[in-house]
Amino acid sequence: MNTNTVPAQEVTATASRVFASDKSVFQQNFNKNPFQFSHNLHGNPLFELPRLQTLANRILDEHRETKGVLWQNHNAPVDAKWSDVPKKMQMDKLGEAIANLDKSGSWVLLYSVQSDPEYNEVLNQIINEVEDMVGAFKKDISIQDAYIFLASPQSVTPYHIDHETTFLFQIHGNRTANIWDRSIVPENELENYYMGYLSAAKYKEENLAKAHTYALNAGTGVHHPSCAPHAFKNGNSYSVALGVHFCLNPLDVTSRIYQVNGLLRRVGMKPTPPGKSQWRDNAKIRSLGVFSKRNPKTKMEILRSGMMRISAPAIWANNIKKKIKAKKESGQ
Repeated sequence: MNTNTVPAQEVTATASRVFASDKSVFQQNFNKNPFQFSHNLHGNPLFELPRLQTLANRILDEHRETKGVLWQNHNAPVDAKWSDVPKKMQMDKLGEAIANLDKSGSWVLLYSVQSDPEYNEVLNQIINEVEDMVGAFKKDISIQDAYIFLASPQSVTPYHIDHETTFLFQIHGNRTANIWDRSIVPENELENYYMGYLSAAKYKEENLAKAHTYALNAGTGVHHPSCAPHAFKNGNSYSVALGVHFCLNPLDVTSRIYQVNGLLRRVGMKPTPPGKSQWRDNAKIRSLGVFSKRNPKTKMEILRSGMMRISAPAIWANNIKKKIKAKKESGQ
């Protein structure tokens, strides 16, 4: 197991900058390897609980279908549906969960916080600073987003992968981060993930020794590349963390290869992984590109519009079969 910490003396940048680490680490590892960094967001009033309560209520109010907020308390049933809770109760309980985060046993995930101009300014500054350190990459960004994750002590974020390239900033509390190299993820799990099964990556106990383990506290953060598996566990204090992530066009295109490979594997073939044959990769990209949405606006449209269009007839036929079967069983 690789254990990493950032020495306190690395925090040397002025408060006008977000990052406070050697840019050579970013240049060498960006979107290739996980690494830890220092930052200056801790102590910023934007990330104190009263301000986050205001932000959460604003997001909840703006998103009538509550897609901008995920929230759960410690005694919610496993099949609880947030959408079933009356809106007024949602806001009361959400505010209570945030205000008492140190003892509420809750977690709160605020999506797309850049809808608030103050947080959008932070997001843009982070993206600009990353480009200053690693070179021009903003032209390749298809989607960029920022989220805030608040969680009570001892909360666990399970093992999973994301398509996005991510910088996570620990702002309050401490957490242990385990991040693995994406090379440990089998091809079939990547294929299933890109075909829509978001929990496709499976944790294996024997891989724990391969994890890069980081002790995160206020003023430190961690970078995990696209599809690098990761998991977190909170310490004895509540946690506030900002995540900045973005999709990159070259990786968006690679997702099509995984999707075509997933289809080929389902019919008994053994497809060639991305990067092994340029002509095969290009053929797969073009073939799925024919079905992909021309001007995608969301991550879902970017990654899965082609696959969804291909799958639509089969899904429709399967639904018809289910309806016919249900009618027969009911005697209609």
